[in-house]
This record gives sequence, structure tokens and C-alpha cells, in this order.
Amino acid sequence: MKAIMFSGQGAQKIGMGKEFYDNFDICRKTFDEASEALGLDISRICFEENDMLNQTIYAQPALLTVSICAYRLLREKAFMPDILMGLSLGEYSALTASGAIEFADAVRLVHRRGQIMTELAKPGGMVASVRLSKETLEEICLNSQNQGLGFVACANFNTYDQIVLAGEKAALDFCMSEIKKAGGRAIPLQVSGPFHTKLLDKAAEKFREELLKLNVSEPKMPIISNLTADKFNIEDYAEHLTQHMISPVRWVESVEKAVSMGVYKFIELGSGKTLMGFVKKIDDTVDCFAVESIGDLEGIL
Repeated sequence: MKAIMFSGQGAQKIGMGKEFYDNFDICRKTFDEASEALGLDISRICFEENDMLNQTIYAQPALLTVSICAYRLLREKAFMPDILMGLSLGEYSALTASGAIEFADAVRLVHRRGQIMTELAKPGGMVASVRLSKETLEEICLNSQNQGLGFVACANFNTYDQIVLAGEKAALDFCMSEIKKAGGRAIPLQVSGPFHTKLLDKAAEKFREELLKLNVSEPKMPIISNLTADKFNIEDYAEHLTQHMISPVRWVESVEKAVSMGVYKFIELGSGKTLMGFVKKIDDTVDCFAVESIGDLEGIL
């Protein structure tokens, strides 16, 4: 079985998708459809030097567009995955690829998601920890809160020992110091808020209103959600995607679930090779590929 994985926010970079755009009609049409849906030139945001791509409100629809561009190209070439999954924002790409959400609706939805997250998230940030266990980090977070430094929690379980913390600044500063003392490495992330924590509770409630306006269909193939690390239940999509915004990303468990279902090949679409790197650290027996260029297609077709 084969799984396609879609990139999450943070993977975006200038030039992503350009080679596909320049060479395939289906990819140009995908970018044009996204631009028309938003009234913005998505190709310019993705291809030209600018500051917009690092802003959440533009990064989210841009990444979704590049992801679906690559997915449509693979489908045009008769490649059919068995399972879809995506890291954080990438779950929206998975829902779109499955047919659960129309592409134009998805572009508008994640643009609005980015606006709401930017406007209503409480102040804070995110820090990636490398080399320390979940248990050690949870203890560090608890110690920080016990000292009255504010809220902080584990927000992304990317691999067994690469875990992202999110929270208020003073708490994150304390955690960074403690991570280094414990022999780990702490890397501040360039994000605009403490995503996937309760500090986005107001944003999540506002976003629920947008979700309830959405037309959804039954997915044409299984999606493994990083909220539950199980199959996405479209009947509960509004509650699911509301909780998705304020809950940890269970990527390790999601990959383990895919492997238990028989997946032996993981293909990353979107931008970069981050997810395939995560998967290899979780299970080095599976095959991993990333598709960013025309040359990459040869490895999977």
C-alpha cells in the first residue's frame, strides 16, 4: 500500500511548484483556480521573492495549492495512492485530494483559517526539541507552569525525539534553557503563534463558524488524521477540524497507524523533504520519497 503525505506550514519556500507550473497544464490550471478563488496571484506569491509567503494567511493557501498541483499531476499520470495524510495544515490538502472538500473551497477555507489564527491566537511561539523524550519534555513543561511562567505544552510529536513545544514566551524561554541542560537541542520556530494548543481556543471557536458553512462529501479514500491517529470521520468534520487547531499533532502515531494498515511506501507532496525524514526516523523499514521536481517523478511512477 502507498500513502501520500502533504506538507504542513513551515515547509513553504520561494519557487515551490514552479517547475511543475512551467511544464504541465494541469498544474497551471491549479494555480489559476486558486488565484481566482482568492483574488490573489498565488503563482507570484510562490515564485517571486516576497514577504507574503512567510505570513500565515498566504502560506496556508500557497502550500495547499502546491500540494494539490503535485497530487493532480500524479493522478493524471495514473498514480493512485491507498491512503492520504498530512501534517497539520497538510490535513486540509488530504481532505481536498480525497474529494471531501472542493479545491476552491479549500483554498478559501485555509486562507480564512490563517486570518483567524493570526487575529485571535494569544501571544506566544513554538520551539522544536531534539533528542529528548516526550516524558522529559512534559516534565519540563509542568515545571515551567508550576513556576508561574505561563502556559506551555507539547504541540507536535514529529518523531520519537523531535517534539515541538508551544506556549507563552516566558514559559518557552524557560523550557529552552531546561532542554539544553538535559542534553537536548532547542530550536525556535518562525511562526506567528502557539499553534495546536489551547491558546488558540478563541480562534478555534471562530473557525468553527466557517466550517459549518462548508459543503463536504464522503472521502474517496481513507485519510489518517493527525488529531486522532485514525481514519478521518467526515460526519464529525466541523468538530474534528475545530479540535485539530488546538490539539497536538500526533504524527508518530499516524505513521504507525499507516504502517499497521499495510503501507510500505510514503510519498511527500508539497514542499521539502521534512515528512519523509520524520517517517524514516519512525520506521526505517519503509520506503520514502518526496516529489518536488520532474525528476522526482521517476522514482514513484
